[in-house]
Amino acid sequence: MSEGLFPSCDHTRGCITCGDEAIRMRVVRIDADRELALCSEESGERASVEIALVQPVAAGDVLLVHAGTAIAHADGEVAA
Repeated sequence: MSEGLFPSCDHTRGCITCGDEAIRMRVVRIDADRELALCSEESGERASVEIALVQPVAAGDVLLVHAGTAIAHADGEVAA
Protein backbone atom coordinates (compact mmCIF):
# COMPACT_ATOMS: atom_id res chain seq x y z
CA MET A 1 0.00 0.00 0.00
CA SER A 2 1.08 3.53 -0.64
CA GLU A 3 2.26 5.70 2.27
CA GLY A 4 -0.11 8.46 1.17
CA LEU A 5 -3.16 6.37 2.06
CA PHE A 6 -2.56 6.53 5.81
CA PRO A 7 -2.77 9.59 8.06
CA SER A 8 0.39 10.57 9.84
CA CYS A 9 1.22 12.67 12.87
CA ASP A 10 2.19 16.24 12.09
CA HIS A 11 2.73 18.41 15.15
CA THR A 12 2.04 21.55 13.08
CA ARG A 13 -1.57 20.48 12.42
CA GLY A 14 -2.54 18.92 15.77
CA CYS A 15 -3.80 15.44 16.54
CA ILE A 16 -4.84 13.36 13.52
CA THR A 17 -7.58 11.75 15.61
CA CYS A 18 -9.36 14.74 17.12
CA GLY A 19 -7.64 17.87 15.81
CA ASP A 20 -6.68 19.06 19.30
CA GLU A 21 -3.29 20.45 20.17
CA ALA A 22 -1.47 19.69 23.40
CA ILE A 23 -1.28 22.68 25.74
CA ARG A 24 0.92 23.54 28.69
CA MET A 25 -0.87 23.70 32.03
CA ARG A 26 0.32 24.27 35.60
CA VAL A 27 -0.94 21.96 38.36
CA VAL A 28 -2.92 23.88 41.00
CA ARG A 29 -3.87 20.93 43.22
CA ILE A 30 -4.00 17.14 43.12
CA ASP A 31 -6.75 14.60 43.84
CA ALA A 32 -4.44 11.61 44.32
CA ASP A 33 -7.26 9.12 44.98
CA ARG A 34 -8.83 9.78 41.56
CA GLU A 35 -5.51 10.53 39.76
CA LEU A 36 -6.78 13.95 38.71
CA ALA A 37 -5.30 17.41 38.94
CA LEU A 38 -6.86 20.86 38.77
CA CYS A 39 -4.69 22.69 36.24
CA SER A 40 -4.49 26.24 34.96
CA GLU A 41 -3.79 27.45 31.43
CA GLU A 42 -1.74 30.56 30.75
CA SER A 43 -5.02 32.44 30.20
CA GLY A 44 -6.15 31.49 33.72
CA GLU A 45 -8.78 29.02 32.53
CA ARG A 46 -8.85 25.91 34.73
CA ALA A 47 -9.65 22.30 33.94
CA SER A 48 -9.54 18.86 35.52
CA VAL A 49 -6.77 16.73 33.99
CA GLU A 50 -6.08 12.99 34.22
CA ILE A 51 -2.52 12.49 35.51
CA ALA A 52 -2.13 8.69 35.69
CA LEU A 53 0.27 8.55 32.71
CA VAL A 54 2.75 11.09 34.08
CA GLN A 55 3.08 10.25 37.80
CA PRO A 56 4.55 11.54 40.01
CA VAL A 57 2.88 14.96 39.78
CA ALA A 58 2.98 17.77 42.33
CA ALA A 59 1.35 21.18 42.66
CA GLY A 60 3.33 23.66 40.58
CA ASP A 61 4.40 21.15 37.94
CA VAL A 62 3.90 22.11 34.30
CA LEU A 63 2.28 19.40 32.17
CA LEU A 64 1.65 18.93 28.48
CA VAL A 65 -2.10 18.18 28.23
CA HIS A 66 -4.00 16.71 25.30
CA ALA A 67 -7.73 15.96 25.33
CA GLY A 68 -7.94 16.26 29.13
CA THR A 69 -5.03 13.89 29.76
CA ALA A 70 -1.50 14.84 30.81
CA ILE A 71 0.87 13.20 28.34
CA ALA A 72 4.23 14.55 29.59
CA HIS A 73 5.92 16.86 32.03
CA ALA A 74 6.90 20.14 30.34
CA ASP A 75 9.49 22.79 31.06
CA GLY A 76 8.71 26.50 31.13
CA GLU A 77 6.29 28.93 32.66
CA VAL A 78 2.50 29.20 32.54
CA ALA A 79 0.09 31.01 34.83
CA ALA A 80 -0.29 29.60 38.33
